[in-house]
Amino acid sequence: MARFIEIVLDIAVPAVRDWAGQKKDGSRRRGKAPAFVQLLGEALPQLERADGDSVARIESVCFDSGSALVRAGWRVAIEASVDAQRATVWHFEPFSPGVMIRSAVFDVAIDAPGDASSDAAPSDGAHRPAGLAAIPFDDAPAAFREALAMAGELQPAATLAFARTRWMWPRPDGVVIDVTLDADMGPPDRAEPCLHEMRLSIALPDEPDDPGSGPGGAVPAAAWQALFATARDALAALPAFVQLTDYADRTCRNRVGAALTAVRAGGVDLSGARTQREALAIIGRNVAEHWFGNETGVRDAADTEFVHQMRVAQRRLRTAMRLFKGWADEAWADRIEPDLKWLGKLLGNARDRDVFVDSTLPALANADTGAARWAATREAADVQRLAARAKVQEAMASRRYANLALAWLEWQTALLSREAPPNSARQSLAKHAKKRIRKPYRRLVETPKLTTIDEKARHSVRIEAKRLRYALEFFESIVSRKTRVEVAKTLSRIQSVLGDGNDAAVALGYLDELNVDAYQQGFARGWCEAVKRYTAREGERLLRDLDAPKIVGGDG
Repeated sequence: MARFIEIVLDIAVPAVRDWAGQKKDGSRRRGKAPAFVQLLGEALPQLERADGDSVARIESVCFDSGSALVRAGWRVAIEASVDAQRATVWHFEPFSPGVMIRSAVFDVAIDAPGDASSDAAPSDGAHRPAGLAAIPFDDAPAAFREALAMAGELQPAATLAFARTRWMWPRPDGVVIDVTLDADMGPPDRAEPCLHEMRLSIALPDEPDDPGSGPGGAVPAAAWQALFATARDALAALPAFVQLTDYADRTCRNRVGAALTAVRAGGVDLSGARTQREALAIIGRNVAEHWFGNETGVRDAADTEFVHQMRVAQRRLRTAMRLFKGWADEAWADRIEPDLKWLGKLLGNARDRDVFVDSTLPALANADTGAARWAATREAADVQRLAARAKVQEAMASRRYANLALAWLEWQTALLSREAPPNSARQSLAKHAKKRIRKPYRRLVETPKLTTIDEKARHSVRIEAKRLRYALEFFESIVSRKTRVEVAKTLSRIQSVLGDGNDAAVALGYLDELNVDAYQQGFARGWCEAVKRYTAREGERLLRDLDAPKIVGGDG
């Protein structure tokens, strides 16, 4: 059974058009597959064509039962080209965020011409994919047949069309990378191409056991290191961005035509973790789903909730590294942390302006007897908000962001084999967690009265409460029930209340930028001061009610 370790890069078509326009004259600016394939070969001269000069036009149908098989890592598909039709079953197992183990479970040629409901051939002469009835699943491995029986009846989940080209990329270290480009990938009836997807793969020793029954065989460090080195080379030459999964997986999970929705932070289960390394790896996978789940929404639209959730994901990541600061190595300090701060600043500005336009200004206007006089101010603020979003989108489409995302995924993969920092092996996870939440709790309860400190100091208290709340979310499976429910709720309320006060302080700065008239400036100052006083008093009350969080289990 063939097994591969792989990384997937997305190459957005609009970015390709700009890039191709810089490389060639206007006749090639459309970024269509044959022209792009030629440009790719020129940009990456290391590539050696593995399939002659042909570009295979393929239409692929992925089948599933309510994403049950997809969630379990199985992929059932029928691929039809001009020459043949094949049914394939793959099993995907995450090795680390952004790195997958792909196992070829089942592959058979299909002689049937296609579904009776779709006798006509595509315009390029390819067959339409056959139906499931044509596939002899009785010959598939037992693990898959069991999963198929539990999933129930399969239905077409997504149909994708693309042009496939393959190369081999021999590296100086002797590792050979299998490069597959699926160009102009998207639904067959789309008006415009969606994207080009590049799959970087390395063949692994065959695994004798059935996939899906447990972790795959060991992966040599040299394999994933070569993959990341190749991905870095590709990013240096192409407008490419690393993804956690491929486009077919994302399409099957979301369904074609479904509205893209923002991804919120999921729960973290550390009940099976015994070491800091295991805990940080689990948290990293959770943060990766949160971060990359919102990436497309931020890059394509910079919608309010997508921006907010990506910002939260970045802050959760930085909180995790505070909790496990001994694991922050040179790669983290040099390649990741500075760019996280750069991206966080842009996301923070966009988020603050969203709050200003959507929440603070409406509340300010409603408090005034002449709310209509604030309409022009809101329009001017919205222009600034859109400018902040545009800067975020520009950053998300940049090579700097592409390298940041790849560097962090590489760091997360290297964590699996990195030497542990001193003392980490001698301290249980429960004891470590207890120590890391005790200090911020003490700082919070020992805070001077919020009404006696300035707004900058109150904002620092809010940040401390937020970090402690994130920490308790990470340690949710090893804290007491009271901590999960009552302490976390109080921290959330503290964060929200002090956030309202900070939003009022930020609003005054934005109003100064807008050069509002004296009346609005005076009214806003009075209203904002009232909000800050109220939130300071309420924050004091909540801090008095904050109970100490407790770790359960182990020697914590």
